[in-house]
Amino acid sequence: MRKINFLFIIGFFTVIFIGCKTAPIEKKPVRYMSQNIIRTDQNLKIFFPEFFYTPEGENKEKMVSGDGIIIITPDNKCIMVDSFDTQARDSLVSFLRELGIKKIDCLIASHNHSDHIGGVPALLENFQIEKYFWNGANFNSEINREINESLIKHQVECQILKEGDLLQFSDDGQCYLEVFWPNLTKDIIHDAYYNPGRTAKLKNNTSLVFKFHYKEFSILFTGDIYKESDRMLVKKYGNKLKSTVLKVPHHGEFYTANSPAFVKTVNPKLAVIQDNRYINFIISWIYRKTKLLYRNSPGCIVIQSDGYSYTVTDRYQKQRP
Repeated sequence: MRKINFLFIIGFFTVIFIGCKTAPIEKKPVRYMSQNIIRTDQNLKIFFPEFFYTPEGENKEKMVSGDGIIIITPDNKCIMVDSFDTQARDSLVSFLRELGIKKIDCLIASHNHSDHIGGVPALLENFQIEKYFWNGANFNSEINREINESLIKHQVECQILKEGDLLQFSDDGQCYLEVFWPNLTKDIIHDAYYNPGRTAKLKNNTSLVFKFHYKEFSILFTGDIYKESDRMLVKKYGNKLKSTVLKVPHHGEFYTANSPAFVKTVNPKLAVIQDNRYINFIISWIYRKTKLLYRNSPGCIVIQSDGYSYTVTDRYQKQRP
């Protein structure tokens, strides 16, 4: 009887699995200081917008793929992490202007897939970019070449981020960013460009993983890392990964990313999915002990924190051109 029950359980979860598949190095910190927009409060603000567009020749709107997160520090510095796919360019520029942003102090590309860097050329054309940070792995793609040419054209200072790097965003040292991953070898960088047979897994695993701190509040950014990387991070950093908020890896895909061990170690109070193309009840189960946030319509999730407590608002944004 026990054998029959055991086989039944295995068969049940096999059907669920198939049916639901959709797809510390010590360094001196780099102090990064500048000023941007005028604000009346001293809270950290993090914006997770979602944009929609209508494909040419179609009548139905589609969500723009990819990640794009805006951080406004308490002293008005603007940090942009990724920039969605190319279809979001006009919407992203309009959204930033509505926030009152004139300069992006720190533009970070987690990795060079189109759905994370598609908006970079538009940002370079429309805003002053103080500094551009990336992982150091060029991909053999048109958008990658377009960005490299635009960075040269606009004479933007570039820096490769790697494991152990620190970026300070306040004089008191309470607002800063620390990088956990990657530390790419020349062979990995070479393969990321020339080896098409390992494209998705290899390139996604070059994603920058870093933790942004403000006093006792923190958010862990993960790009599109797969389970191989998140398990390595758990083994190497353990509880250092623990964060208030987690930007969910690889858009919430459960098959390649989001191992239960990683989610348990980070132990976020909030987990945010952008471009929720893969979301289903399995990923909801993996994040069952945290509040999972995502949107299915144009709008913006906004997290604010004084460094200790936080608030979450979900506001609707009118569709932009």
